Formats: sequence, C-alpha cells, structure tokens
Amino acid sequence: MKTALLNRSIDQTPAVSLTTMETRAMRDSRPHPTSVRKASFLVGACFLAATFTFAFGNALIHSYFSSSITHPAILLAGVFLLGCGGLAVATNGVAMRRILAPYTRNGSRAYFALRMIECLTLVTVAVYFSTAHVRWDAYVLAVYTVSGAAGLVLSRALLTSRIIPRSLSRLGLIGYPVFLVGTILAMFNLIDVTHGAGMLALVPGGLFELILPIWLFAKGFTSHRIVG
Repeated sequence: MKTALLNRSIDQTPAVSLTTMETRAMRDSRPHPTSVRKASFLVGACFLAATFTFAFGNALIHSYFSSSITHPAILLAGVFLLGCGGLAVATNGVAMRRILAPYTRNGSRAYFALRMIECLTLVTVAVYFSTAHVRWDAYVLAVYTVSGAAGLVLSRALLTSRIIPRSLSRLGLIGYPVFLVGTILAMFNLIDVTHGAGMLALVPGGLFELILPIWLFAKGFTSHRIVG
C-alpha cells in the first residue's frame, strides 16, 4: 500500500512541477511596467521629433530657395533637421516592431520596412540638397507617400492589438487614407498639400500623430505582451 502511494506521488510530481515551472516562466516573461513605460515614451518622442524636424527642416529649405538673399547656414540647418527626422522615423520603426510583433508579425515587419524606406528617403533628400543646391519641391510628396503608407499599416496594427484606445486607432485609419489621397492628387497637380485648402488633407493624420504621443506620455501602451 505504501509502495503504491509512493509510486503515485512520484508519478504526479513531474506534472505538478512542470505546471509550476510554466506558471513561473509566464510570470517572469512579463515585462516590468517600467519597460513598457520606456517603450511608450520612446515611440511618443520619435513621433514628435519626426513631425517637428521635418516641418522646420522643410520650412528652412523652402525659405532658402524662396529668398532673394541666400544664406548657406539656412540650407545646412534644414538638411540637418531632415537627417534628424530620418533618424527619428527609423528609431520609431525599430521600437514599434518589437511592440507589434506579439500581435501581428507581418504588420510589424511591414511597418518597420516602410519606416526604413522613409528614413532612406529623407537621407537621400538631405544629401541631394547638400550637394546639388537645386530647388526640388516635389520631394515632400515622396516623403508623404511613404509616411502615409506606414501610418496606415500602424493604425491597422494598433486597432488589432488594442494597445491604445480603438477610437484613436480609427482616427489613424481615417486620417491616413485621406492623407494618401491628397498626396496622390498633388502628384497630378490637382491640389497643393503644402498651401491653401489642400493642406486639409494633412489634418486628420496630423491629429493622430499629435494625439498619439500625448496619449503615450500620459497612459502608455496598455498590454502585458510587449517585449521589454
């Protein structure tokens, strides 16, 4: 009798131990809240940095070619800001790839690839202006096209993952298609997204890229599946 009980205890021990080990492993795999907060802050900072460096860089470059008195320092400052914008979008792509991977691997890879393309586009434009010193206004359309596609992929992935409020994800799903349509129309000279009423095409997507960082700074991503 004692032998039977001993054998039964031995048989049950591995199963109990295995269950305990799995539970501990799942508990240990959860990232510390500090890691999630850092990821949220990094992504939010990258969005704001990319937005403002591109806006100010583009304004300086436009001012350089529009003014009758040209100062090389203005062009260099604009080029430098475009380069900083490229670094910001690349960092954004790397950070969001880790965040989105547990939910949608294809989406995380697509977003990463598009942000890398956007970074290369900005760097190429910066090199062009620093070497050719020739006006080229259409470069913003190339940047807008890649940025809009990346934003659309991101909004879809965020809606699926639910790591931010769904209403905010839907704003991106509405804003970026409008952004892309406006960009395509601008390519055919039907509207001008840099001046006048054509700039309305930038508003919904711009609101998303402004509200999202604020939300990330205040609340952060709401998930325990984010890789720390």
